[in-house]
Parts: sequence; structure tokens; C-alpha cells
Amino acid sequence: MNKLHLHQLHESLGASFTEQGGWLIPGSYANKLGEYEAVRKNAGITDLSHRGKLRLSGKEHLKFLQGMLTNDVVKLPVGSGMYATILTVKGRVLSDMNVYRGEDYVFLDMEPGLNEKVGDLLKKFRLSYKADIEDMTKSLGLLSVHGPRARGLVQELLGGGVAEMSERSHFKADVEGMEVTAVRINRTGEEGYDLYAGSESLGNLWELLSGRGADSGLEPVGSDALEILRIEAGIPVYDRDMDESTIPIEAGLWHALDFEKGCYVGQEVVARIKWRGHVNRHLTGFIIDGDELPLRDDEIYNGDKKVGRVTSSVFSPVLGRPVALGYIRREFREPGTRVSIHSAGAQTLNAGVSELPFYKGSSGEKKL
Repeated sequence: MNKLHLHQLHESLGASFTEQGGWLIPGSYANKLGEYEAVRKNAGITDLSHRGKLRLSGKEHLKFLQGMLTNDVVKLPVGSGMYATILTVKGRVLSDMNVYRGEDYVFLDMEPGLNEKVGDLLKKFRLSYKADIEDMTKSLGLLSVHGPRARGLVQELLGGGVAEMSERSHFKADVEGMEVTAVRINRTGEEGYDLYAGSESLGNLWELLSGRGADSGLEPVGSDALEILRIEAGIPVYDRDMDESTIPIEAGLWHALDFEKGCYVGQEVVARIKWRGHVNRHLTGFIIDGDELPLRDDEIYNGDKKVGRVTSSVFSPVLGRPVALGYIRREFREPGTRVSIHSAGAQTLNAGVSELPFYKGSSGEKKL
């Protein structure tokens, strides 16, 4: 089991640990709901160094990636980013990822543990392309700051340039001798920033953020609170809400697809669905009656007909009731449609189909 570079620091802060993608990470710091509230009202800091990180460079790295990713990396300006997937030849999702273009490289950020699978796949398809693939998962740390006060905190740390950032745009800054790459990114439904730095610098970066964030209500946040935040925000995650059986359109990943670029692995299937047909199921939200929480893979029914399954669920503090993500047949996806969930952990639960997200952040609306 891999441990984070800051494992001892998290222990000293009272963290309890959980496993994710082969890594031992903080699940909570003894107050999951307090951590959740910090992100919704002030700011929270999370160690995401276990996320998979690959760096591609070399004379033909762009040309190579263009034939692998579902989005158009060639048209991506330096200093910007996009969301993309890598598919099987049958158009199923092998991995989703954030893609950031630098001056002479492309950086891929993905769910924990996927760096090995994606790295092996890229090496298999690289063939004669002049492209270097470097796994930076262990050498490059990642601290993520989210919440209404995140912008001011990161702006103070980096000395400017943050207010003008668009989603997935990025730049490098020198922070007391440390090279830090800042990315604006939505992981919680609130405004957020990923800060990448060498693993050996991560302790100093955490200390600087904590010191500057003391007056902003900054709190350390574990994966338990992040799970609530991302489900309320309607953000699917790989290996829970999608996997190698999922077509990206089923999961609503339209922003990961470019229908004008050239060929890529799995394109034919995706293009055929876009222009000639439809998918039979869609990822959507469910608001549960009562207090019982459905479990992953619980079956969803409309009357006597099985119409879907649950993929993720949490109790939503902002709605005051359980919510879930899951797949449902397209003819039953209309918001407000009543369904029942046959739960392995409880009695049959009644629920209503909901649009996503359930909650649009501290400045937005919530679904009721």
C-alpha cells in the first residue's frame, strides 16, 4: 500500500485513513460534516497527491495523443486544459482525465491507480511515434483548495494571476523557491484550484497555505467529505459511476468529446451514436424519500420493470436527505419520474429522478 508523502502530517492532524487506488489517504479528520461545511462556506484543503499523473513530451507527442484522446489536444492553447477520455475500440471508457498543455509537453491528471493502466496503454500504441511517457504520480504532489474563499487564498499565495483563470487554465509560479503549477478546477461544485509541486516541497506548501488560510476558515478535508461534495455537484468518477462498460455519452461526458477532429480509438462507435442514434441509458440523479441510503448496484424499478441501477450515494446535508447517482433507461429519465430502489441494505426505497447537479455551489440553487 502506497502512503502519501505527507502521511505523518495527516496523522498529526487526527486523520483516519482509507484506501483508494492502492494508496492510503485521509478519509476524514474526525469531523466529516465540519470539513464539508468548510468547503461550502469558506475553504478546504485536500491532499490529492495519489491521483495518477503522466507527462508526455517529445517531437510527436501531440500527434500521438490526438489519435488516442476523444478531445482535440492539437487545438488546445498552451496554458489551457480540457477534459477527455481514452476509449476501447468498441467506444467504452478506459479512463477519463484532465489534459493540460504546456509549452513542450502535455500533462494528464486522472483517478488514482489509472496512471499504470493508461501509461501501459499509451506505450502499447506509441509504436514509432517520437513521444516520451513519464509517470509522475509519486514525484509530483498535489494539494487542492476549494470553497468560496479559495480564490483569495490562492491569489495571495501566488501573487496574482488567479482572478483571470478559466476552468482548467494553468500557470507556473515561484512560491518561496518552490515551482508551483496552479490549475483552476471544479472538483466540488465550488470554485477550486489544484496546486502541483514536487513531493519534497509539499510540506512547505501545506504550511504556507494553512498559515495564510487561518483567517479564511481553511480546514483540512478528507475523501469522505469530498465524496459528498462531488455527488451533490453531479460529478461522476471513474470506477464508481463509469467503467469499461460505459459509453461516454451514457455518462453525459459531452465535454470530453470533439466531433470535428480526426480519427481516434473508439471514434466510430461514438460518432455513430451522435449522428444516427441514441444510447439506451443515461447517468442521472435520484433524490431518495426517507433517511435510508441505497447501496451501489442496487436495482432501480419503475413499477415491475427494472430500469436502472445505483452507482454512488450519500446523505446530502444541503438537501437534508439521501441522494444517488445511477443509470436509468432513457424513457424514464424525465425529472420527477417516480421509481423504487430495491436495496440490498434496506427495504424498498422510493425516489424521484432529478437533474444534475443537485446543488450548484454556494452561489447557486439546490434541487428539491
